[in-house]
Amino acid sequence: MNNTLDTALVLAKCGMKVYPLTAGSKVPVQGSHGEHDATDDPNTIRKWFAYDPNYNLAINLQASGLAVVDLDNHDNTANGIRTYSEYIRNHGDAYVDTLRTYTEMTPRNGLHIFYKLNRDLGNKDIQLMPGVELLTGKTVIAPSFINEFNKGYRAEYQGFRSLNYDKVQELPEWIIGLATEAQQHTDTPTVHGNYQPGQKRWTGRLLDGLVHGAPKGDRNNYLTQLTGKMFRVGADSDSIYNLLVFANSNCEPPLPDHEVNSIFGSILKKNGGR
Repeated sequence: MNNTLDTALVLAKCGMKVYPLTAGSKVPVQGSHGEHDATDDPNTIRKWFAYDPNYNLAINLQASGLAVVDLDNHDNTANGIRTYSEYIRNHGDAYVDTLRTYTEMTPRNGLHIFYKLNRDLGNKDIQLMPGVELLTGKTVIAPSFINEFNKGYRAEYQGFRSLNYDKVQELPEWIIGLATEAQQHTDTPTVHGNYQPGQKRWTGRLLDGLVHGAPKGDRNNYLTQLTGKMFRVGADSDSIYNLLVFANSNCEPPLPDHEVNSIFGSILKKNGGR
C-alpha cells in the first residue's frame, strides 16, 4: 500500500483539497497548476499516484478552510518551537489548551499545528515571531512523522494519528491578533529609527534563508526558491550566483557544481538573462 496515497484519500474523504508534489520536494508536479489543482475527488487522486507512486502531497489550506502554525527548528536560526513554547507558557492554561489540536512533526524536526480557518487572512505566510509563521495558503502534508511524534515529543503538543476536522480547533483569537499586528507592520513602511527588536522583515527572512541549508531531497527546491527571491529583490546576477554557492555550502551534502549552475541558469533565463 502507498502510505501517501492512503493519506490523500483519507483527507479527501473529509473534504480537504490536496494536490501532488514532485517526489522528495515541495515543488508542484511539472505541467500541473500546483494548489489550483487541489481536489477531494478520489478518482483524480488515484490517477496521480498511479502515474507516480512517489509523489509528495500538499493541502490547499485556503480551499480546505484550514490554517497552520509552522514552527521551524533549525540549529542555525531562531528555534520556533522554543520561542512558541515559552510564549504559550507565559500566557497561562488558556493558551496551552489551544495546542490540543492536530499537530505533525515535519521532516526537519519542526512542527505544523493545524487549525480551522474562521476568517480571511489572505493567502500568504505571516511571520508571528522568530521561527514561527502562520500558513494560510498551502502546506506539505506528506511525508510527515506523525507516528514518531505520537511516541512523545513534547507533552504540551497533542498529536493525532490522522487529520480530520473533528480533531482541529478553531484558529484562536490571540493568533489572529498576532497575525493582524504582523500584517500591519509588513504593510506599513518602517524607517530605520522605528525598527523594533525581534521584528522580522522580509529581507531578514531572506538573509536567514541563506544559512538555513537543506537536507538531501530538499536541496533543489530550497536553492531554486532562494535564487528566485534574490532576483526579485533586484540583486546583481554575480552577487546572486556567489550567494547561491554560499547557500549550497550549507546543504547536507551540497549539490554538485553543475546542478547549482543549472538552477542559476534556469532562473537567470526566466529573469531576462540579466
